[in-house]
Amino acid sequence: MKTVVSVNEISEFEIKPRAELAQWKNAVAEEIKTRWAGKKDWVKVDCPVCASSASNPAFDKSGFVYVECSNCKTLYAKERPSENELNWWYKESASTEFWTNKLLKLSAASRDEKIIEPRANWIMDGLSEYLPGQSFSAIQYTDISFFGKALIEKVAGYAKGMKIVSAGLTDGDVDFENNVQKAGSRSLDDFSSLDKTNVLVAIDVLERISGISKFLGQVEDVVLPNGLLFATCPVSSGFEIQSLWERSPSVIPPDKLNLPSVQGLIDLFTASGKWKILELSTPGMFDVEMVKQTIAQLPNEQWPRSLRALVDTISPQGVAMFTEYLQSQRLSSFARIVLRRI
Repeated sequence: MKTVVSVNEISEFEIKPRAELAQWKNAVAEEIKTRWAGKKDWVKVDCPVCASSASNPAFDKSGFVYVECSNCKTLYAKERPSENELNWWYKESASTEFWTNKLLKLSAASRDEKIIEPRANWIMDGLSEYLPGQSFSAIQYTDISFFGKALIEKVAGYAKGMKIVSAGLTDGDVDFENNVQKAGSRSLDDFSSLDKTNVLVAIDVLERISGISKFLGQVEDVVLPNGLLFATCPVSSGFEIQSLWERSPSVIPPDKLNLPSVQGLIDLFTASGKWKILELSTPGMFDVEMVKQTIAQLPNEQWPRSLRALVDTISPQGVAMFTEYLQSQRLSSFARIVLRRI
């Protein structure tokens, strides 16, 4: 299993204009209050990774109650809107429209350079390394990512002749170039009807669905033998999440309902017997900086003295060295995953 260190993997939050990002966060919180004030039709879920019902209270965020799995340490929203409600939110809510039509457009250039291009290179390098000798024309490639148009078109431009299908929930009405086929909008929690594919790409999916173990079981019959699954998700075991907990600026429901631990993911993939872990890395670059900024913004909070001593005195060189350490030990808060279907 490969661990990648010192890759410039960043979050969407690092490149969004701050004023508009704050406006979006406020809009999300207000729309949650309005739409789900009484939590009608909300459902309770067990751990989305190991399915354990045992958990410990963690924190509340915008009306969502998060717990930590007693078994695998996954952080997740114990109660959440129904599948139909979440389908509506990710496709039609006002905050999603703001994200799509304003934030993504305002940050398009920097997003292409700092997020889309590195991820496209990651996927293309993965195809070359893990499917050696296969021509693009022999590969069926399916993308179910959230807001995946830019990445799909980047990959399509690089992989001429590869059959590419967009089946993401948020991209059902999006027009594509480069002869990308559309499979129509899919349900948030039913991927079993996808056509067979050699490559399945799921960027920003695992944190939104009801169960990661359920998802893995569904796509076992979708990804062909020797095929690949590329995925990303935030992880609860990372330095930023563990340090900031409920104060983490990156935990925003309902976009971040599941934050699995790295060990929980490893145990899940290993126990399935149907997947081999080729890569599980946490190449996030800004854990230390996010912790430092949050403490500076909330100086009166009761932060652990050891944490304050670390971020208050650390030099730029120290940040770089500590970041590399976190990456090498899979302790950043963002995971990249490559699995092979056995």
